[in-house]
Amino acid sequence: MHKHRNKRRLRIQLTFVYTLMGLAVLSILTILVLVIQGYRYNRFDGKVEQGGLVQFNSRPTGATVTVDDETLANKTASKVTLTAGTHTVTMARDGYSTWKKDVLVKPGTVLWLNYARLFPNSPKVATAANFEGVATALPSPNHRLMAVVPKSTEPEITLASLNDDTPQITKVAVPASAYTAPAEGQAQAFALEQWDKNNNLLLVRHTYGDKTEYLSLDIRDGKARNITTELGVAATQIAYSLGDSNVLYAVTTAHELRRLSLSSATVSGPLAADVDSMAINEERVIVYTTLPDSEGTRTVGYVTQGNGKAKTLASYKSLGSGALRVATGSYYGEHYVAVLHGETLDIMRGNLPSSDSMDKITLTKVAGLTIAGGSDYIGFSPGNNRMVYAARGSKILTYDLELQTSATVALQSPLVRDVQWMDNYHVFGTGEAGYYYDYDGTNGQLFASNTIDQPAVMSENEKYIYYFTTTANGIALQRVKLVND
Repeated sequence: MHKHRNKRRLRIQLTFVYTLMGLAVLSILTILVLVIQGYRYNRFDGKVEQGGLVQFNSRPTGATVTVDDETLANKTASKVTLTAGTHTVTMARDGYSTWKKDVLVKPGTVLWLNYARLFPNSPKVATAANFEGVATALPSPNHRLMAVVPKSTEPEITLASLNDDTPQITKVAVPASAYTAPAEGQAQAFALEQWDKNNNLLLVRHTYGDKTEYLSLDIRDGKARNITTELGVAATQIAYSLGDSNVLYAVTTAHELRRLSLSSATVSGPLAADVDSMAINEERVIVYTTLPDSEGTRTVGYVTQGNGKAKTLASYKSLGSGALRVATGSYYGEHYVAVLHGETLDIMRGNLPSSDSMDKITLTKVAGLTIAGGSDYIGFSPGNNRMVYAARGSKILTYDLELQTSATVALQSPLVRDVQWMDNYHVFGTGEAGYYYDYDGTNGQLFASNTIDQPAVMSENEKYIYYFTTTANGIALQRVKLVND
């Protein structure tokens, strides 16, 4: 009898212990899950609140991070869970300017503050090349080269390497056999239009008298092809495809969108009619706008790479003198379309099926922004396409697809060309002085004085910013070092 009572007591004790252990494990797992989801105990009000994870990084790394008035233990790169709400974040490192921003932390989200660029307090400046003048300049897409036409009337292009500690300067001339010589007494001019996706070909616009032709110059061997005369296409606009450097798209003087093949020396039939302008923002899609029809209606449409007909995206009536512009981009596998019509910028998300197919286009409006006076340029930030932008004068409006917020960058001087992106998160302003700004207009940084309004570029290795400045003898391509030794 006594033996049975002991066994029963033991079973009860074991059951109790196992139950406690199970509850303890379950409690620990629950707490861990809550911690992972950003829940914290607020000692000020005694409540458990859900915060958000914030990831910090800076260039250069090793910056001290301060949130509100509290300095974090770890330097960049680092992370911390913060309570929901607005916080003031600073990143500072000896010898560099301080980065500071007010940010909104949302419950259960991750906020990436991994783009802070700290500028040296005493930057090193050097001259890469000197010119009597600069007609046009164009950095390569990979930020390894700067191409310069010093004198518009001369077919000579200077190339400066951007990654080297000692920049290498080379010259390549457009062969005389590749362009049409102007008649006696006529003027001519050469201008850089675009690099191809492989950073080997330069599209050069040559004007002579009242005529224009486009040349494709290979910087590797100096050979050039006259696209206009070889293919018999008179065009107001030509651009390399982003999918194949042997393929270009053109808006002809007859307002037709056509595909040009350099490899086969062929021209497609009209892909779209009454075309006013086109834009190629990504490899697969070519977008365009049309002229007003008899009722004043204008459309935006697209053609997918290799297809023979276009699809209409949207139509707009009664724009009058208002602008119509379109751009596309992909952000984390989702396709976005931005359309500026008059003073409204619509941002839509959805699918863009093959333009030859009968599949239906489905677009959902993400945002509608009003831009007083309209915009001269729209597009997506490079790399991840996270930012949609619209620019006019000295103002750049940006819309963050991730945070779904808009902001304005106020430049020191009006834009004379499309927005120059330093990287995925920063824009350049080059006028009488050189600045860069965070995409939302904060942390403006002066990096050069006495600049001229030609493109600036950060080298591929992120060690230098190159820019053009006036000197006593002409124009210099200078660079400022972003990282202290």
